[in-house]
Amino acid sequence: MSKNNASLLEAARSGDIKRVQNFLSAGASPNVSDGDGTTALMFAANSGYTEIVRILIDSGANINYQRKSYGLTALMLACATNKLDIVRLLISKGADINSVNEDGSTALMIAALKGYSFIVQALVDAGANINLKDKDNDTALKLAVKQGHSAVVESLIKAQADVNIRDKDSETLLMLAAEKGYLGVIEALLTTNIDVNAQNNYGETALSIAVAAGYTSIVATLVNHNADVNIQDQDAETPLHIAVVEGFTEIVEVLLNGGADVNKRNKLGDTPLLVAALQGYSTIVKALIKQGADVEATNLQETPLTLATLQGNAETVKILLKNGANPNTQLQDGKTLLIEATKRNFKTITQELIAYGADINIQDGNSATALMWATSLGYFKVVEVLLEAGADINLKNRGGYTALMLAEFNNYPNILKILQAAGGE
Repeated sequence: MSKNNASLLEAARSGDIKRVQNFLSAGASPNVSDGDGTTALMFAANSGYTEIVRILIDSGANINYQRKSYGLTALMLACATNKLDIVRLLISKGADINSVNEDGSTALMIAALKGYSFIVQALVDAGANINLKDKDNDTALKLAVKQGHSAVVESLIKAQADVNIRDKDSETLLMLAAEKGYLGVIEALLTTNIDVNAQNNYGETALSIAVAAGYTSIVATLVNHNADVNIQDQDAETPLHIAVVEGFTEIVEVLLNGGADVNKRNKLGDTPLLVAALQGYSTIVKALIKQGADVEATNLQETPLTLATLQGNAETVKILLKNGANPNTQLQDGKTLLIEATKRNFKTITQELIAYGADINIQDGNSATALMWATSLGYFKVVEVLLEAGADINLKNRGGYTALMLAEFNNYPNILKILQAAGGE
């Protein structure tokens, strides 16, 4: 490289207009480039030296020359660094606005990815192809959606960009925005003819994705734009199922107000109430029941009350009982919920079941009562509750043992004492 050429590159890089003019006058090539193929024009465009860009172009610089590294042009570099005046200048001088680099990206894609809305608009106004795709199958609009650049999204939508493109998993732009939590982008997309209820390869919709991510405002926006609240994914999960699993109370309310079916079942056979009862989400349980959830819905012979009892969710148990759940529900082995509660030392649940009419003296397959179970396990407080409720002390199990005998056999003197005081034999 001649000394003049090297000096021109340095002058363009540093923004020295006078030296650029001098070296050009001295015979330096306006297309000189360094080892990476970066020309003087590229240096000036990247750094925002508008007058130097003008001088180099007027001196014959190749405006569409592509750098060896990544195939970038001066226009792409100006777009990447948000140099609007230079972008306009390059366009006016004939820059190829649809030229692509090694990744298949155009200047428009670069500006969209960065969120430079004014540059995007300048390129659109100049006739840029808005629906070109790069090697990742991304359009300028998709890149803007991915980054949450709502102003760019709006500009591209106005320019008639294709909003219904999908990826290999059939993900839509609306789904991408929902997953990221970009409310502004979603609002812009919803002004178009985009299919709000489109499903990907897994049966998910933008709504179900927003629900899973916990974006209440986005869920509400989608519901208000006619998103189907009862659509099911490949596991037959509705948005309501998903919200309940995650414990998103506010989203549950939004979905219920939007007409969600409270008794729909997933592939496992669970209703939202069964899931909520298992998780112990008492507020959600209450909301579901208020909307007509079946408190006696069963799956694998388990009811919401069964699940809540076995998990020790006392508040949920109380709500279910208050709303008509059967306190004498039996499990597959014949044990009642009262027996299961006593076996687990759940004093509060034992009290609630008794208060709502649980049969205190019912016997399981081995003729054991709740009192016998509590006694044999040494649960003094539960024994007290059962005695206060009038449990029959002298019933015998299949082996012929009474509760008092079990207390004596297991050496529980405190329990033995209160059983004797209650008349145990």
